[in-house]
Amino acid sequence: MKEFRNVGVICASGHKEPVKPFLASLVKFARDSGRYRLFIFQCFEDLFYKSKNDLGAKTVFDVINYDEMDAIIIYPTSMKDASVAERAAAECAAHGVPLISIDEAIDGAFRMFFGYGEAFSRIVEHVIKDHGCRKIKLVAGLRNNDFSQIRIDSCREVMGRFGLTLEEKDIMYGDFWETPTYQAMDEFFASGEPLPDAFVCCNDSMAMAVCLKLAQKGFNVPADVIVTGFDGIETERYHSPRLCTAYTDTDMLGGELINLLDRIYEDKSLSPFETEIQYTVRHSESCGCGRKDLYDINNTLMDLVRSYSYSRNYEEHMDNTDDMIAAEPTPANFREVLHKRGMKGSALCVAESFIKLLNGEDCGENEYCCSYPQEMNLFVSTFENNEDEGRRFNSSELLPNIELACGDNNAAFVLPIHFQDTAIGYMVTPYVTFDRHLEYIQSFSMTVNRCIETIRLHEHMLNLNKRLSFLFTHDQLTGISNRYGFYDRFRNEKLREAKDIFVVSADMNDMKYINDTFGHSAGDDALLITAKALTAAAEDDETICSRFGGDEFVAARICRGDANERGERFRERFHSELKRLNDESGYPFKVFVSIGVYCAALDGADNVDSLIELADRLMYEDKAKYKRKPRG
Repeated sequence: MKEFRNVGVICASGHKEPVKPFLASLVKFARDSGRYRLFIFQCFEDLFYKSKNDLGAKTVFDVINYDEMDAIIIYPTSMKDASVAERAAAECAAHGVPLISIDEAIDGAFRMFFGYGEAFSRIVEHVIKDHGCRKIKLVAGLRNNDFSQIRIDSCREVMGRFGLTLEEKDIMYGDFWETPTYQAMDEFFASGEPLPDAFVCCNDSMAMAVCLKLAQKGFNVPADVIVTGFDGIETERYHSPRLCTAYTDTDMLGGELINLLDRIYEDKSLSPFETEIQYTVRHSESCGCGRKDLYDINNTLMDLVRSYSYSRNYEEHMDNTDDMIAAEPTPANFREVLHKRGMKGSALCVAESFIKLLNGEDCGENEYCCSYPQEMNLFVSTFENNEDEGRRFNSSELLPNIELACGDNNAAFVLPIHFQDTAIGYMVTPYVTFDRHLEYIQSFSMTVNRCIETIRLHEHMLNLNKRLSFLFTHDQLTGISNRYGFYDRFRNEKLREAKDIFVVSADMNDMKYINDTFGHSAGDDALLITAKALTAAAEDDETICSRFGGDEFVAARICRGDANERGERFRERFHSELKRLNDESGYPFKVFVSIGVYCAALDGADNVDSLIELADRLMYEDKAKYKRKPRG
């Protein structure tokens, strides 16, 4: 039996609300239970645009091994791509894994949802009953949006109970964002309509935008008009006046989720059901119920400044990290920099095909495009014991020694490593209980993505340059140096200890006969046999073998006082290797080659042409001795 029950969490934008506080609560209760280990599969994009970058980001959800999961929790509203939830539901059904959906209903899934309507109704009732508001402007979200419509219906129902009517002209649409709300408020002031008793807003962002526009016009909240919000977002902490709003009790949600997981585990036959989580209403300054002395504005502002300062310092840290890697974009330097400056206790896993690409190997038609399951490489490991770095494993394992990545909270993030729509791998890093940690992870993962692509391009250019250099300096048929490659290598040989040199000139006999009788492909075979004999005759890599053109070959070796001995040995080995190759070829022809070997003291590299001419003369003398014409 496993020590922990593995729970996969699928979400996006974990560094933003409402997912961020949801994760904090879930991790806390799962850790305290001592029964669950969380794997949070998430990307930082909300997948709204379905761009190439979004396609690459959501490949992290392909990494999930449903056979290893005891349950899956998904937050569908954090992702604007319905295909993620649809696939998760299908995989859970296929593998018999219980699925819990937050907020959104999914067929076959348990559901925990927030009671938007009831809490919103209580806010509307509060401004009417306790503050005597009669004229209300409702600042709604998007038109024809379920979340917006619930709040519109709630407002109408409550107003109806007090004999009031919410007419269509009293509904302003702010689309849940500041900018459309600014525009709606500008249109309101331009209409000349008098202020209502209250602006009831469907979320805090729009409420703060309304307060700003009212302040610009010289109106005071709540003395001149009441403003209410909804959602209880973190930014509202720094707003003055503090909003009358409603917020989710994330601790209640986290506790209920763990209770549900326990029930599912204990009762395998449990049928999916829904659980409603109520919002908590908070009356505050913007409706006239709060007192300013309840909030220490100085401490609040200092918290904001410190938060901003920490974020800026970390951004500078990551910029410097980026610069250090860009200065030497090699895998070795990348590892070294991340070990010194990266996330501790983390792992970067890349596709084995990506490693092959870095090594200049052919990765096939799709280059390094990664799909799962797939052979992975533990590219960087910043665990205290990183002996697994460089190890190959299958992505179905997620990570060798996965317990190392779960940290003190027994929870780990799995984040995509990708460039645009091309998945390269994923990062596994522990969940850390620190308010800014998710923002740091986002910055870190973005830096990793950029640097990985920089390394790929750098290694690709190096490999490409090597290939181009090889093509420029080598004969395409035989693979040995061409004329340019011969001179290039000769100039670059170490001459400091050199005393003498032997130069070999080789020219094939009866090449025209072979081509005319057996075809040009046979002529190519003859050239290959000659090149193989030359390279086999060389005792080491210091001997330069080349094809100067046609059926002419040149070899040379810089020596340290033993050129005569080495040159003669080369001649003997060449003839021996040529005979062996002829005997083993099975071709209907024999290859005969005339060679000349000239040895001389080395006065400098500039006299190599004259040495080749002298070797040519000896070769022609050898050719003159060749009398017979082979015909088979």
